[in-house]
Amino acid sequence: MIIKFTKNIFLFSSLAIHLQILPTISFKNPDEMLAFVKPFLPESPVILEAGGHFGEDTNRMKSLWPNATMLVFEPLPSSFEIMVRETQHLPDVICYPYALTTFSGKTHFYIDIPNNAASSIGYPVEWNESEFDKTPIEVPCITLNDWAHENNISHIDFMWLDMEGHEYYALQNGLDILKTVKAIYTEISFVPVREGSTLYPDFKKFLESEGFCEVWKSCDVGRYGDALFIKKDILNQ
Repeated sequence: MIIKFTKNIFLFSSLAIHLQILPTISFKNPDEMLAFVKPFLPESPVILEAGGHFGEDTNRMKSLWPNATMLVFEPLPSSFEIMVRETQHLPDVICYPYALTTFSGKTHFYIDIPNNAASSIGYPVEWNESEFDKTPIEVPCITLNDWAHENNISHIDFMWLDMEGHEYYALQNGLDILKTVKAIYTEISFVPVREGSTLYPDFKKFLESEGFCEVWKSCDVGRYGDALFIKKDILNQ
Protein backbone atom coordinates (compact mmCIF):
# COMPACT_ATOMS: atom_id res chain seq x y z
CA MET A 1 0.00 0.00 0.00
CA ILE A 2 1.48 3.34 -1.06
CA ILE A 3 0.19 6.36 0.83
CA LYS A 4 0.67 9.70 -0.87
CA PHE A 5 1.24 12.56 1.52
CA THR A 6 -2.17 14.03 2.31
CA LYS A 7 -3.92 15.47 5.34
CA ASN A 8 -4.96 11.91 6.23
CA ILE A 9 -1.48 10.42 6.37
CA PHE A 10 -1.31 10.68 10.15
CA LEU A 11 -4.53 8.68 10.46
CA PHE A 12 -3.07 5.92 8.28
CA SER A 13 0.24 6.07 10.11
CA SER A 14 -1.39 5.84 13.54
CA LEU A 15 -3.39 2.80 12.47
CA ALA A 16 -0.34 1.14 10.96
CA ILE A 17 1.77 1.78 14.03
CA HIS A 18 -0.96 0.39 16.28
CA LEU A 19 -0.93 -2.79 14.18
CA GLN A 20 2.90 -2.85 14.15
CA ILE A 21 2.79 -2.46 10.34
CA LEU A 22 4.31 0.56 8.67
CA PRO A 23 2.84 1.47 5.27
CA THR A 24 5.00 2.50 2.34
CA ILE A 25 5.08 6.27 2.49
CA SER A 26 5.75 8.53 -0.48
CA PHE A 27 7.03 12.09 -0.16
CA LYS A 28 7.03 14.49 -3.09
CA ASN A 29 9.63 16.81 -1.54
CA PRO A 30 11.56 17.49 1.71
CA ASP A 31 8.78 19.73 3.03
CA GLU A 32 6.36 16.80 3.04
CA MET A 33 8.91 14.62 4.81
CA LEU A 34 9.44 17.27 7.49
CA ALA A 35 5.68 17.64 7.96
CA PHE A 36 5.51 13.89 8.56
CA VAL A 37 8.31 14.07 11.15
CA LYS A 38 6.87 17.06 12.99
CA PRO A 39 4.39 15.17 15.26
CA PHE A 40 7.22 12.99 16.56
CA LEU A 41 9.20 15.98 17.84
CA PRO A 42 8.62 18.56 20.57
CA GLU A 43 7.31 22.00 19.62
CA SER A 44 10.76 23.55 20.08
CA PRO A 45 13.14 20.79 18.98
CA VAL A 46 16.92 20.75 19.03
CA ILE A 47 18.01 19.94 15.46
CA LEU A 48 21.50 19.00 14.32
CA GLU A 49 22.30 19.51 10.65
CA ALA A 50 25.58 18.16 9.23
CA GLY A 51 26.34 19.39 5.73
CA GLY A 52 24.73 22.82 6.02
CA HIS A 53 26.09 24.06 2.65
CA PHE A 54 24.52 27.52 2.04
CA GLY A 55 21.82 27.22 4.71
CA GLU A 56 19.05 26.14 2.34
CA ASP A 57 17.75 23.34 4.56
CA THR A 58 18.39 25.35 7.72
CA ASN A 59 15.96 27.98 6.43
CA ARG A 60 13.49 25.25 5.44
CA MET A 61 13.48 23.68 8.91
CA LYS A 62 13.27 27.01 10.72
CA SER A 63 10.17 27.87 8.69
CA LEU A 64 8.49 24.73 10.04
CA TRP A 65 9.93 24.96 13.56
CA PRO A 66 10.38 28.71 14.27
CA ASN A 67 11.36 27.99 17.88
CA ALA A 68 13.85 25.25 17.06
CA THR A 69 17.47 25.44 18.11
CA MET A 70 19.50 24.67 14.99
CA LEU A 71 23.08 23.39 15.38
CA VAL A 72 24.57 23.42 11.89
CA PHE A 73 27.92 22.01 10.71
CA GLU A 74 29.65 23.01 7.48
CA PRO A 75 33.41 22.41 7.20
CA LEU A 76 34.06 23.92 3.75
CA PRO A 77 35.16 27.50 4.55
CA SER A 78 33.64 29.14 1.45
CA SER A 79 30.26 27.47 2.07
CA PHE A 80 30.41 28.18 5.80
CA GLU A 81 30.80 31.90 5.12
CA ILE A 82 27.73 31.92 2.87
CA MET A 83 25.74 29.77 5.30
CA VAL A 84 26.40 32.17 8.16
CA ARG A 85 25.28 35.10 6.02
CA GLU A 86 22.14 33.31 4.80
CA THR A 87 21.04 32.27 8.30
CA GLN A 88 22.07 35.28 10.38
CA HIS A 89 18.50 36.61 10.37
CA LEU A 90 17.24 33.42 12.05
CA PRO A 91 17.09 33.15 15.85
CA ASP A 92 18.74 30.25 17.66
CA VAL A 93 20.92 29.08 14.78
CA ILE A 94 24.49 28.21 15.78
CA CYS A 95 26.97 27.43 13.01
CA TYR A 96 30.07 25.27 13.45
CA PRO A 97 32.95 25.12 10.90
CA TYR A 98 33.74 21.50 11.77
CA ALA A 99 33.63 18.15 10.04
CA LEU A 100 32.04 15.49 12.25
CA THR A 101 34.20 12.38 12.19
CA THR A 102 36.02 9.75 14.26
CA PHE A 103 38.45 12.05 16.09
CA SER A 104 38.91 15.67 17.12
CA GLY A 105 41.62 17.81 15.57
CA LYS A 106 42.30 18.46 11.87
CA THR A 107 41.39 16.34 8.84
CA HIS A 108 41.78 16.32 5.07
CA PHE A 109 38.76 17.53 3.14
CA TYR A 110 38.32 17.00 -0.62
CA ILE A 111 36.55 19.63 -2.71
CA ASP A 112 34.15 18.68 -5.50
CA ILE A 113 34.88 21.36 -8.10
CA PRO A 114 31.55 21.45 -10.05
CA ASN A 115 29.42 20.77 -6.96
CA ASN A 116 31.01 21.92 -3.71
CA ALA A 117 28.01 20.58 -1.77
CA ALA A 118 29.46 17.10 -2.43
CA SER A 119 32.85 17.94 -0.89
CA SER A 120 33.77 15.65 1.98
CA ILE A 121 36.22 13.68 4.05
CA GLY A 122 37.66 10.71 2.19
CA TYR A 123 39.36 10.48 -1.19
CA PRO A 124 36.78 10.09 -4.01
CA VAL A 125 36.43 6.70 -5.62
CA GLU A 126 37.28 6.14 -9.27
CA TRP A 127 33.87 6.81 -10.85
CA ASN A 128 33.77 10.43 -9.62
CA GLU A 129 37.47 11.11 -9.03
CA SER A 130 37.74 13.47 -12.00
CA GLU A 131 35.38 15.99 -10.39
CA PHE A 132 37.59 16.53 -7.35
CA ASP A 133 40.61 18.63 -6.55
CA LYS A 134 43.17 15.94 -5.76
CA THR A 135 44.89 18.16 -3.20
CA PRO A 136 42.78 18.31 -0.04
CA ILE A 137 42.40 21.27 2.23
CA GLU A 138 42.68 20.90 6.00
CA VAL A 139 39.63 21.62 8.14
CA PRO A 140 38.90 21.35 11.86
CA CYS A 141 37.08 18.20 12.90
CA ILE A 142 35.43 16.86 16.03
CA THR A 143 33.50 13.84 17.26
CA LEU A 144 29.84 14.18 18.17
CA ASN A 145 30.55 13.12 21.74
CA ASP A 146 33.38 15.64 22.18
CA TRP A 147 31.32 18.43 20.65
CA ALA A 148 28.29 17.67 22.83
CA HIS A 149 30.46 17.57 25.95
CA GLU A 150 32.31 20.80 25.12
CA ASN A 151 29.09 22.68 24.33
CA ASN A 152 26.90 21.22 27.10
CA ILE A 153 24.49 19.66 24.61
CA SER A 154 22.34 17.23 26.55
CA HIS A 155 20.14 15.98 23.71
CA ILE A 156 19.28 16.21 20.02
CA ASP A 157 15.72 15.63 18.81
CA PHE A 158 16.28 15.44 15.07
CA MET A 159 19.31 14.96 12.84
CA TRP A 160 19.57 16.00 9.20
CA LEU A 161 22.71 14.36 7.76
CA ASP A 162 24.23 15.01 4.33
CA MET A 163 27.81 13.79 4.71
CA GLU A 164 28.62 11.92 1.49
CA GLY A 165 28.88 8.46 3.03
CA HIS A 166 30.51 9.57 6.30
CA GLU A 167 27.31 9.57 8.36
CA TYR A 168 28.01 6.18 9.96
CA TYR A 169 31.42 7.25 11.26
CA ALA A 170 30.06 10.44 12.78
CA LEU A 171 27.24 8.63 14.57
CA GLN A 172 29.45 5.75 15.70
CA ASN A 173 31.52 8.33 17.57
CA GLY A 174 28.45 10.01 19.02
CA LEU A 175 26.63 7.13 20.68
CA ASP A 176 25.96 9.09 23.87
CA ILE A 177 24.06 11.84 22.06
CA LEU A 178 22.54 9.36 19.57
CA LYS A 179 20.62 7.75 22.44
CA THR A 180 18.60 10.98 22.78
CA VAL A 181 17.70 11.34 19.07
CA LYS A 182 14.10 10.75 17.98
CA ALA A 183 14.45 10.89 14.18
CA ILE A 184 17.19 10.96 11.53
CA TYR A 185 16.94 12.06 7.91
CA THR A 186 20.09 10.95 6.15
CA GLU A 187 21.78 10.49 2.82
CA ILE A 188 22.46 6.83 1.98
CA SER A 189 24.89 5.25 -0.51
CA PHE A 190 24.34 2.11 -2.57
CA VAL A 191 27.87 2.15 -4.03
CA PRO A 192 31.11 3.51 -2.53
CA VAL A 193 31.26 7.29 -2.95
CA ARG A 194 34.48 7.90 -1.02
CA GLU A 195 37.23 5.59 0.15
CA GLY A 196 35.92 3.81 3.22
CA SER A 197 32.35 5.12 2.90
CA THR A 198 29.64 3.00 4.47
CA LEU A 199 27.02 1.40 2.25
CA TYR A 200 23.30 1.46 2.96
CA PRO A 201 22.83 -2.13 4.30
CA ASP A 202 25.53 -1.70 6.94
CA PHE A 203 24.35 1.79 7.87
CA LYS A 204 20.76 0.60 8.22
CA LYS A 205 21.86 -2.35 10.37
CA PHE A 206 23.80 0.01 12.64
CA LEU A 207 20.84 2.35 13.12
CA GLU A 208 18.51 -0.57 13.81
CA SER A 209 20.94 -1.79 16.47
CA GLU A 210 20.63 1.66 18.06
CA GLY A 211 16.85 1.41 18.26
CA PHE A 212 15.77 3.10 15.01
CA CYS A 213 13.29 1.89 12.41
CA GLU A 214 13.45 2.90 8.76
CA VAL A 215 10.08 4.34 7.74
CA TRP A 216 11.01 5.61 4.28
CA LYS A 217 13.77 5.66 1.69
CA SER A 218 13.82 7.50 -1.60
CA CYS A 219 14.98 4.64 -3.81
CA ASP A 220 16.44 1.12 -3.91
CA VAL A 221 18.88 1.49 -6.80
CA GLY A 222 21.42 3.95 -8.12
CA ARG A 223 24.32 5.52 -6.29
CA TYR A 224 22.65 7.78 -3.75
CA GLY A 225 19.40 8.11 -1.92
CA ASP A 226 17.86 9.42 1.29
CA ALA A 227 16.17 7.65 4.18
CA LEU A 228 14.16 8.53 7.25
CA PHE A 229 14.64 6.64 10.52
CA ILE A 230 12.53 7.09 13.67
CA LYS A 231 13.13 5.58 17.12
CA LYS A 232 11.13 2.42 17.55
CA ASP A 233 9.92 3.31 21.03
CA ILE A 234 8.39 6.54 19.68
CA LEU A 235 6.62 4.68 16.86
CA ASN A 236 5.16 2.26 19.39
CA GLN A 237 3.71 4.93 21.66
